[in-house]
Amino acid sequence: MQLKGYLTHKNIFLFGIILIAVGMPLSRFLVSVSYFVLLGNWVIERNFVSKWNTLKTSKTFWTFVAIYLFYLIGLLWTSDYTYGIKDLRTKLPMLWLPVLFYTSPKITKKDYHVVMHFFVLACITASFCSVAAYFGVLHKKVCNVRDISLFESHIRFSLMIVLSIVYVFFSFLKPVLLKHRIIYFVVTCWLLFFLVFLQSFTGLFILGVLTVVGIIVFLFSKQSFWFKISFSVIVSGVFIYAAYLINDEYKKLHFVNEIDFKTLPDYTKQGHVYYHEKKYRLTENGNYIYILMCEEELKKEWVQKSKLNYDSFDNKKNPLRYTLIRYMTSKGLTKDSIGFSKLTDADIRCIEDGYPNYLYTNPINIRTRIHEILWEVDGSVRKNETNGHSLTMRLEFWKTAYHIIKQNIWFGVGTGDVKIAFKEQYEKENTSLKKEWQLRSHNQYLATTVALGIIGLLLFLLHLFAPFFSKKKMSVFFIFFLLIEFLSFINEDTLETQAGLTFCVFFTQLLFHNDEYNV
Repeated sequence: MQLKGYLTHKNIFLFGIILIAVGMPLSRFLVSVSYFVLLGNWVIERNFVSKWNTLKTSKTFWTFVAIYLFYLIGLLWTSDYTYGIKDLRTKLPMLWLPVLFYTSPKITKKDYHVVMHFFVLACITASFCSVAAYFGVLHKKVCNVRDISLFESHIRFSLMIVLSIVYVFFSFLKPVLLKHRIIYFVVTCWLLFFLVFLQSFTGLFILGVLTVVGIIVFLFSKQSFWFKISFSVIVSGVFIYAAYLINDEYKKLHFVNEIDFKTLPDYTKQGHVYYHEKKYRLTENGNYIYILMCEEELKKEWVQKSKLNYDSFDNKKNPLRYTLIRYMTSKGLTKDSIGFSKLTDADIRCIEDGYPNYLYTNPINIRTRIHEILWEVDGSVRKNETNGHSLTMRLEFWKTAYHIIKQNIWFGVGTGDVKIAFKEQYEKENTSLKKEWQLRSHNQYLATTVALGIIGLLLFLLHLFAPFFSKKKMSVFFIFFLLIEFLSFINEDTLETQAGLTFCVFFTQLLFHNDEYNV
């Protein structure tokens, strides 16, 4: 069907993919609308025989969609069809986005940059909204800095921020007008600041890896010798500083204000019994947590200062009493009425908001996140405590996934039985994880293997490396995007949510089908 004027099938297709680009960081509703726009345009355009012939003769297309078809076949050895059908519906963009890009009008170099600029602008807008939410400008103050991503999970959002940083930086290196270069520089600085502010370990780790790869690529580029040296020195300085921060925080974490446990008092000044834990000697800012502790007095003092129940949860859904004890320890206070009297109203608010250490109240300080991660690992090793700690819980998820895979090595448990398999395995292992933390693998490679076995993993890897099998020349930017995707799969089961899956599949198809191969 032919359309006239600006209302052409190509323009509608371009409008639809712009909606996806804007909707990913800003609005799931826009993404849903874009699906209807794109599918409606595709059906109205007709030419189904020609489209089928295009798909039928494209080996790369079938490489892209083979994994989805195997998920469909995976229903044959599934017992939970409800979950299986839901999973297939979530993963549907793995099938129809390649179909749309292969059979719709080709986008030009200009179209591609328009889409990318809209995406970056949407990410900037979402980052402004997030910072405003943290400081209570938009509505009630967001307590956990990792909850400031208002429209998408902070991990998915961090991947979008990283991709935006890479695109803007590549644009900065191109021969453009000075005013445009200044804009690109300012945008890059803001997005880098926001990524640190967001405190996403996944995003920061991936950006670090990309930086190392970027330096290697840059040294072999055609840029001037002195520009290469200057850039390399600056980036190397950043990595040296990062290594210094990690080492410094490690030393601080393991510094202990040594005491003689035999001399600890048995009673508070009010005559109540102190509790001293002498086996698990965890510390906070060098101070032992579980000593000089009288919860009877803490509970009595707390109810006079806060509306939150002492035995309930803080605003981050962690046990409030535990947050209070750690916070007081971080300030070197005894956990009794005397120590409590030294807390300010601001300290009480921080404890209610879920800050277990007074140092953590500064979201801009990258030391905060480094210290948290090191503390989690240290706590897991010394007390076998994993609940609520993102890094150490993942190790438990991966171990559980590995045991499931060993029992279903070739074809997995089936598309719909992943949830059941994890539940049964957790029960079998008598895991230390609480029910609310008994989650799936949080690793896309393991998630795919659990569902579809080694055969499914091989098809999944074929899907990921499909762009390398084509005769098209791949841009450095495209390779960087694939690195973002591949690395995110280590720490997250990115494709198990439609938002993460749309991000990966959409940009794979956009970058594969555009006419710009040098950005």
